[in-house]
Amino acid sequence: MKMTRLFAAAFVVLLLCASHVKAAGPEERFLLTPTLLAKMKAAGPELKKLEKNDDEERDDGKSNNLSAEEFARVLDKEPRAKAILARHGLSTREFALTSYAMLHAGMFVGLEPSMNKKQAAEMLAQFTKEQRANVALLRKTDMSASNK
Repeated sequence: MKMTRLFAAAFVVLLLCASHVKAAGPEERFLLTPTLLAKMKAAGPELKKLEKNDDEERDDGKSNNLSAEEFARVLDKEPRAKAILARHGLSTREFALTSYAMLHAGMFVGLEPSMNKKQAAEMLAQFTKEQRANVALLRKTDMSASNK
């Protein structure tokens, strides 16, 4: 399964779960740290290379609406991805939760300029304290280099 499909599935899950803060699960309670962001940035080029080298195109329909735990289990079945993550000090669960948290916070930070201040404040108020901290961390972190 291609990594882009997994990230797309993570994106869909975040969209579906964004309004259900009261029943916050691990994805909504995961706190990003500068160390985690550095590990993700370091692992990124290797994971992208793995994705480019992955010429198998599998779509078994099971990649839609994955929780972070399910995403981690999928990664556990990918020895090359698991090895890359281990080299960078990340478990598959940590990678999955960090990916979801970065995606959620990154979406907010990216869309924030297009919202009026009241909309942005109302949306941010609905986030968990960890999600608000993740947004604050991404606001002051330049992650553009990891997107290359």
